[in-house]
Amino acid sequence: MRKRSMIVTLSCGLFLVPGGSRAQVVTTRVDSVRHEVIITASPFDVPAQMQMAGMGHESMQMDHDGELKLFRFDWPVDGYGKAFRIEVLDSRGAILPRSLLHHVIGINLDRRQFIYSATERLFAIGKETEAVTLPGKLAIPLVRDQRLAFYVAWHNDTGRNLDNLTLRIVMSWVPSSASKDLIAVLPVYLDVNNDVGGDNTFDVAPGKSSKSFEFVAPVSGKLLAVGGHLHDYGAAVRLDDAASGATLVRLPAQREKDGRIKGMSRKFFVFNPIRLEEGHRYRVVAEYDSPLNKTIALGGMGNLIGAIAPDDPRRWPPIDPADPVFRKDIQSLGLTNWRAAGAPGRSGEGTNK
Repeated sequence: MRKRSMIVTLSCGLFLVPGGSRAQVVTTRVDSVRHEVIITASPFDVPAQMQMAGMGHESMQMDHDGELKLFRFDWPVDGYGKAFRIEVLDSRGAILPRSLLHHVIGINLDRRQFIYSATERLFAIGKETEAVTLPGKLAIPLVRDQRLAFYVAWHNDTGRNLDNLTLRIVMSWVPSSASKDLIAVLPVYLDVNNDVGGDNTFDVAPGKSSKSFEFVAPVSGKLLAVGGHLHDYGAAVRLDDAASGATLVRLPAQREKDGRIKGMSRKFFVFNPIRLEEGHRYRVVAEYDSPLNKTIALGGMGNLIGAIAPDDPRRWPPIDPADPVFRKDIQSLGLTNWRAAGAPGRSGEGTNK
């Protein structure tokens, strides 16, 4: 006899849409047999968007005050994150092309990023990104009731309005009881033009060009997996040793004949990891090759998203709520304030204005 999945509804929240026309519902469920956490948000009404030569236009989901809408949920299980996939469904529940999404960004409000004084970007998926599964024993440590969230930007170039859509995020997990058999890794986000709390796009010139950013690693560890994100006409994104100039990893884009992005490669280094050394300088680089004869204003983006196993997790940079960069990040997410998990008054945290 086939064993049925046990699904328990754990939480449900309402989010106002612009104009107050409809309320969006966010529901978190646990499938205890498949070891999946299912987060759904609906309804989304996504208007058709103009498409201009050389660039696409995406629509960020905003609240009724015109601020970025952050969809909040708490991690509901004692378990490590192992994989995630994102689906778009129509009003009948049929799965639509993922290309309707420009990106979905997952956030952990209770942990800091690797090199930025900002909340951890737990996962990121673009229209070219397929489902992500960490290989082997790799898994991301998460704690029950850790405050998570996500935001979404749509890319509807179908030529027609799409109403009553549902966004579904499925995150696979491994019970914490199996932690001794796992390799704990943390997300690494490296952007070539990141202004925390601001914009990370840049102009793309005709022909071949590049954009880069140098950083110093705050802790030592092994980079075990890496993926990338580029806009149309992106050729590759890579990580270099800034001191020696050596390329540590390069991810070429999968492109259509006209240069538009259709996919990004990803690499795993479980048996031959890339060492990142504390205090050493590195460089992330986005390569572009545009066939257009004019500059594409703010048409470029480039980042690497990886998984690192720190040598000593206790040395991971802590959140500093007084840091102006961190405060700018919190404000850009539409949050009124931030308190450490378990601090007095926490129950009111993580809500939109």
